[in-house]
Amino acid sequence: MLLDLISPERRPSARNRGATLFEIQAALIPEQNRFLYQSTQELVLTIQTIIDSGSAEEYFIYFHGISDSEFDTFEEELRKARLHSSVRLTFENALDAAILRIMPRSEHHKVGVNLFTEITAKIASIPSHGSRSVQWFGATQLQIPRVRSKEGDQALGPATRAGWSAWPSVMIELGYSGGLDFLRLDAKWWLINSGGKTRFVILVQIMRNPFSLRFECWKMIPPGRRQTRQTRAWIPEQVQDFNIDEEGVVTSASRKLSIPYDCIFDEPSDNASDVVLTNVELSSFALRMFNFLQ
Repeated sequence: MLLDLISPERRPSARNRGATLFEIQAALIPEQNRFLYQSTQELVLTIQTIIDSGSAEEYFIYFHGISDSEFDTFEEELRKARLHSSVRLTFENALDAAILRIMPRSEHHKVGVNLFTEITAKIASIPSHGSRSVQWFGATQLQIPRVRSKEGDQALGPATRAGWSAWPSVMIELGYSGGLDFLRLDAKWWLINSGGKTRFVILVQIMRNPFSLRFECWKMIPPGRRQTRQTRAWIPEQVQDFNIDEEGVVTSASRKLSIPYDCIFDEPSDNASDVVLTNVELSSFALRMFNFLQ
């Protein structure tokens, strides 16, 4: 690595009861992947070195000592190096720290774009809706100003949401065989930090040798016990999951992946209809993706 390892006192810890989602995720990153920020150029060179190593899995690094004012320069350098599509960033202002998820292969992008297309086609078939009923958010960096920010993989929201500061209503996050714990923390991040604007998160775990896909759907739900002043009214939970093996066999307690209409759109409709991908459609989708990823 080209960056200096950070000193132990600056390393994040999730031992405290009040640890943020960022700190919990950062604590999953091994010691050898935690660095002190030196410069944008050096960080970009480190990312290029990781990608050139030929790894087939995502790679997580934590770095300390960067301010949010430096992100525009970092993004510009990533684009110049044609690395922007391979990097996702989560930043915690109070710590002057960031987590980079580096994805050397393009598999996540292919699967994410195709899943986005499947969902938007379903939305377009709802009565009184069409292809322009929702907009694509892509990997836009979304911010809680002066607090924290994050980039996702694929996202969509109602076309009525406008402006660079608008949040998507549905987020899609993709990762590889070793990243499921990170993905689940990502789901919680979007549901909690969006202030109710992101209402549904789909996680997709891609596995090789043999190929398989795992889908998890997350949303905010009421707690299981009686609500008091000390309990949170809504909590992020996994509500559906699907495992699809290399033969396209779907294992799930549900016969369909369902995205509620009110998780996508902000306004009610007389023609409201949930977006549904049946297990047969999920199987067909997975087999197409496996063919693409050969």
